[in-house]
Amino acid sequence: MKLPHRWTAQPGSLTLTHGYRHFELLGEQGKGAERAARLMAVLDPQCRLLVPLRQLRDQGLWQPGWQSLSRPAAMQIIPAIDLLDGHCVRLHQGDYDQVTRFNDDPVAQALDWQRQGAQRLHLVDLDGAKTGQPINDQAVKAITAALSIPVQLGGGVRSAERAEELLACGLDRVILGTVAIEQPELVKELATRHPGKVVVGIDAKDGLVATRGWIETSTVKATDLAQSFEGCGVAAIISTDIATDGTLAGPNLDALRAMAEASSIPVIASGGIGTLEDILSLLSIAPLGVEGVIVGRALYDGTVDLAEALQAIGPERLQDALTSPTGSITG
Repeated sequence: MKLPHRWTAQPGSLTLTHGYRHFELLGEQGKGAERAARLMAVLDPQCRLLVPLRQLRDQGLWQPGWQSLSRPAAMQIIPAIDLLDGHCVRLHQGDYDQVTRFNDDPVAQALDWQRQGAQRLHLVDLDGAKTGQPINDQAVKAITAALSIPVQLGGGVRSAERAEELLACGLDRVILGTVAIEQPELVKELATRHPGKVVVGIDAKDGLVATRGWIETSTVKATDLAQSFEGCGVAAIISTDIATDGTLAGPNLDALRAMAEASSIPVIASGGIGTLEDILSLLSIAPLGVEGVIVGRALYDGTVDLAEALQAIGPERLQDALTSPTGSITG
């Protein structure tokens, strides 16, 4: 019998596996009844196990893993650069009075994310979101000129003219938030005119849509707004949970699940990512249409390594999706 190269430890064997779930086959040793497999934990290559074949074949302890993920749901990690007065910053829960400045050179920061393997960059014009003024256009144009990967931007895009202007300066996608609730027909018209170029940003607090840089909260349910754009050509919905944004406390999986189930439009998660495990937890809802995740503060703080995260959820990933959006990837 040829052994699978990858294995997933089940709860009954977590003591044996030191709490790690995911293992890769290194080789075999012994013969006959003494035949055993040498395994290495994916999340900790220093953890090695010698497991008798009889245990690997016991479905109560182990289950061959990853084989059902030969074509896993796509998942993209998108680094975020939030621009405030030309600087790279992060806000805590959207509060403009709680600003952390990370880099005074957003172009250098963008190039760094590209070098680390990012396939897309997410820009937020915080000045535009708050005031509607294009204060950061010079930085935006410099970033799009310097990068070879697609760049998307949200914040203050409240007219067709502004959207057209941004697309003309090299952006791959524009994200419309406030205008999506105030002028939904404008969004639909732009999506028809620019297929694959228009994204709807839905920022929610307690399930209700927030607008104008999160300063105002509407009475519209986030899921209802998402559903209203079904079939109009919108490329994606960026779902941001304000309560978790910038907190590193983990994503709001229930809200993301509800958003993904509300329409067939692909969803990009935003808010709360603090660890690699938070990103892995999204694999459980990827089959529903969650195709990517925006990561900001965790990358700047170093609690998430971009290259490691890209490998962890990429096509060759050695993780399986959780069957439930709760619990730890490592058990």
